[in-house]
Order: sequence, then structure tokens, then C-alpha cells
Amino acid sequence: MIRALALAAASLVLAVAGFAIAGPASAATCMVRLPESLSSTSERARPMVPGKCKPRQGTHRTARPVDPMKQIRNRMIAGKEVSYKELQALADSGDNLAQLHLAKRIEADNDPATLDAAARYYRRAAENGRTSAIRPLIRLLNADVFLDQPKNLASSQQLLEKLAAGGDAVARDGLIGMYRAGKPFGLDPARADELLVASAKGGDAKAALDLAFTLLSGTPEPAEIEEAKGYLEVAATSETLNIRTMAENLLRTLEPQLTASTETTQ
Repeated sequence: MIRALALAAASLVLAVAGFAIAGPASAATCMVRLPESLSSTSERARPMVPGKCKPRQGTHRTARPVDPMKQIRNRMIAGKEVSYKELQALADSGDNLAQLHLAKRIEADNDPATLDAAARYYRRAAENGRTSAIRPLIRLLNADVFLDQPKNLASSQQLLEKLAAGGDAVARDGLIGMYRAGKPFGLDPARADELLVASAKGGDAKAALDLAFTLLSGTPEPAEIEEAKGYLEVAATSETLNIRTMAENLLRTLEPQLTASTETTQ
């Protein structure tokens, strides 16, 4: 009986080996475990013999390509060395943090000939949602970096108007100051007032306080004092202590002033 089992096993080995040898020359050959005989009672592991590969057996997974922009960004975020060329490539790919860092690097060179490039990258960073780029953009605009570049000047104005309309106080205050100073977008006090009124009516406490100060400047009429009181009431709800305190103090002083103004007109 044992001899018969041994002969059967040997025949199976030869059959498997013969199949592997007789297979197509192009077929991949792998080491496979000998199938267990139905009549075998042995608990030993079956031997490994050459055989046909199973699907994906004997193959290696192809490594995913690494995005070079991602590698540069990871080094930039980690504070590691990133060359100017690498940073520019990342910035030009649309990364707003790289655009901000590149603008800072260009500006740090303190070269008047390249400050317009810094302003462009600040603008692109702001366009892509990096709000910390708005203030340095305004600073460079006030320095007339786009004095002879009307397209860049117009694009910057459009961006600041869009941001101001969206409630960005830095963009709004920058535009108001520029329109009142007359540069770089030209003198437009009416537009400055429109921006201030829209923000104040929208509940912006700082804008409300600024507008109240504007109304109270010089010798205000009773109607202007009354209007200023409305804006001061908005400012008095501010979570910012100095804005709230100034608004409350002005409100306390306005009632006597309003009464005096009314008596004067009578």
C-alpha cells in the first residue's frame, strides 16, 4: 500500500514537472506547492515544484510616480531649503503659499526693478485665497510699483474691489485710503464713502465707527449727528474693546451736542 502511494506521488511530480516543461516558452514559471493526494494521510507540508504562475504571482507592483511639486511643497512647509527655481515652479503651478513665499523672497532682495514681480505674486496669492498677501500687495501698490503698468494696476484694483465686496476689511480700508489719497487708482472720494457706508450698514463695527467720525468732523448738522449716532450704536456692539469703548464714549457726548445744535438752528 505504501509503495503504491509513493509511486502515485512520484507520478504526480513527474506529471507536474512535465506540464511545466511542456508549457509555452513564454509562460512564467513559479514555484508552487504540490497538491495534496486524496489518498494521502501525511500531515507534512507538500514539496514545492516548478509550475504555472497564478495571476499576479511573480510580478512586482509598479511604484507610483512621485509628484515633484508635492515634494517641493513638503520641503517648503518643513522649512527646508528650496531653491528659487523650485519655489517659482511651485508658485506658477498655482500654489498660493508658494506664491506668498516667492513674493516675500523677491521683495527681500530690495531691488526696485523686481518689486513689480513681488506685487504680482502677492496678487496671485490673494486671488487664490491667501488673505495674508493682501496687506503687502496694498503696500506695494501705494509705492507705485505698477505706475507704468496699467493692466496690472487695473487687475489689482478689480481684485481689491472684489475682496472688499466680500467683506474683507483690509482690502476695503486699503481702497478707501487709495481713493481718498488719489493714488494709484485716482481720486474717488465718492467711491470711498460708498465702501464705508456699505460696510457700516452691513454691520462692520470698524467701518461704522469710521463713518461716524467722518460725519462728526467739522461742524456737523443735527441730521448728521443723528446719523452718526446710528453708526456708533453699531460700533458699540463690537467685540473689539477699543472700538466699543470709543463708540460708547462718543455716544455719551453726542446728546448735549445734538441739543446745542438744535438750539442754534432755532
